[in-house]
Amino acid sequence: MVQVLTGDRFFKPDFPIFLNRETESFKVKYHTHDFIEICLVEEGRGFQFIGDQTIPVQKGDLFLLPIGTSHVFRPSSPQSAEPLVICNCIFQLEAIRDVKDWIPSQSELYRVLYSPQELKQGWYYYQDKHNRLSQMFQMAYLEFHQQFSEHRTMLKTILLQILILLHRMQSEVTNAGKLPTTNRYREKVEDMIQFIHHHAHEQLTLKDMASSSSISVNHLQQLFKQATGQTFNRYVQHVRIQRSCVMLETTDLPVNEIVGRIGYTDLKFFHALFRKLTGCTPLQYRTKALKIGE
Repeated sequence: MVQVLTGDRFFKPDFPIFLNRETESFKVKYHTHDFIEICLVEEGRGFQFIGDQTIPVQKGDLFLLPIGTSHVFRPSSPQSAEPLVICNCIFQLEAIRDVKDWIPSQSELYRVLYSPQELKQGWYYYQDKHNRLSQMFQMAYLEFHQQFSEHRTMLKTILLQILILLHRMQSEVTNAGKLPTTNRYREKVEDMIQFIHHHAHEQLTLKDMASSSSISVNHLQQLFKQATGQTFNRYVQHVRIQRSCVMLETTDLPVNEIVGRIGYTDLKFFHALFRKLTGCTPLQYRTKALKIGE
C-alpha cells in the first residue's frame, strides 16, 4: 500500500506552507500526499519515480506535484559521491488564493494546480537553467527557518513569485513552439521509455529497440543517454529495482517471486544489484519499510 502523507504532519494550524531540505536515500517510502509539492533538485543526480514513470534528475530540475501524486526520489546509488539533495516547498491551495486571479485558466500551470485530471501528464516539470527559481527557493528556505519579521507574508509572496515565474517560463516555451529537449528523435526515445515501463518484466535488449526504431544501436544508445543521463541497461535496472522496492513495501510476496515479476531469473544477480543500488539486501529493505510504516 502506498504511504499517505498528510498536511497536518507538517503545517501549523494557521499556516499551510512548509519548506525543508532533504538528502535523499532509499529509506523514504513511495508515497502520495494531500498537499501540493514543489521539489527543486539542488545537488547531485538520481531518479524520481512518479506513477509508472522513472525520470532521471539532476541539479536544476523542478517538479510541481499536485495533490494525490504518487512519487519518490532515489539517489543514483547509496555510495554516490554526489548526494541527491532536494528542497521541498509544500502548501495547501488556500495559501495561494490570489493565483486564480493572476494566471489564465487555460494555462498548463492553472490546470496542474486546480484540475490535474485534465492533463495527460498530471504534473509539471521545468529545468532551472539560469538559477532564477533556485534563488527564490533559497530566500523562502531562509524565511521559513530563520523566521524573520513578517516571514509568513514574505513566504506567501515568494511562493506566488515562484508560481508566476513557472507560468512565464511555460509561456516562453509554448511561444517558442517547442520544448527545451525537442529534437527529431525525441518521440522515438519517449516511446522507448514508455515501452520499458510497460514491459520491464520482459526480456529487453537495446538491439531489439534499435531494430524496431530503425536506428543503429550505437546511435540509439547515445540518444537514450542524452535524454535520460543513463545507459539503456542502467535505466532498465533502476526501473526494475524500484518496482521490487514497491513490492517489498506493499506486499508479502517472497523475494524469489518478486525477482520473476520484475524480469530477472538470476536470484544471485538480483541480490547483488539490489544491494548495489539501495545499500542493503531486499529483506533488510522490507524490514526498514515496515518499521517506517509503523
